[in-house]
Amino acid sequence: MNPVRIVMACLAAAVLTALAPLSAPAADKTEELRVLYLERPPYYWTENGRPTGFLMNLTRRILDEAGVEATYVTVPAARIIAEIHANRQPLCSLGWFRTSQRETFASFSLPIYRDNPLVLLTARDKAGLFKKHTTLRDVFEDTNLIMAQVASFSYGEALDRMLRDIRVRNLTVSTSQAILPKLILHGRATYMLAAPEEVQTLLRSAGVDPERFVSLKMDDIPAGNLRHFMFSKSVPENVIRRINQAIESLTDQEAILHPAPY
Repeated sequence: MNPVRIVMACLAAAVLTALAPLSAPAADKTEELRVLYLERPPYYWTENGRPTGFLMNLTRRILDEAGVEATYVTVPAARIIAEIHANRQPLCSLGWFRTSQRETFASFSLPIYRDNPLVLLTARDKAGLFKKHTTLRDVFEDTNLIMAQVASFSYGEALDRMLRDIRVRNLTVSTSQAILPKLILHGRATYMLAAPEEVQTLLRSAGVDPERFVSLKMDDIPAGNLRHFMFSKSVPENVIRRINQAIESLTDQEAILHPAPY
């Protein structure tokens, strides 16, 4: 063999050998993701400066299983929507309902949880105003009743559609849900909708006496909504795929998708 070719081959082999240790860790590099969450106990909230809650704890396990390193930031709901819509960086937010409108600007994971069916939450001394109503549609159509709600929140496709069709009389705020029970007690609103698992924690975080409130069930309230991770479109598909694999590993998807009668 030509001596020059032998030297060149040896140099090439030496370069490849030198580069090999550098390229291996890159393939195993942990992904980093900024995770936005809102203050909504008991799902997720901040306690002593740290994010906590049963869905927050599940989120940590899922992202750890998927090899995703997360930075958690608490942000109001409306701003989370705006940030993910703007798509300036890879973002994730936990616990969101998947709607056709949100799918125009965001990607979603497999479901991580299904809520119990919503209840109507009102002050005990206002419960008599609902005696003549057996369905939520009846309540929505009663213009004497004012619904308290947070901007950008979804109650699921079915109830969101009903709210749009009927144009329910409402009082909408851009802060956290904790203000809503106070609005009801102060007479500025009559009721709100809540998942039963969050009622007691919500009332405590609002600083009101839980005994002053009552939860009412309505005949036409659908099954509880599915909660997902919502991603900005700049999150790579392979990252979402790994997160979905972790969700399948750590949750019972059959039970989530096909719950037993409530």
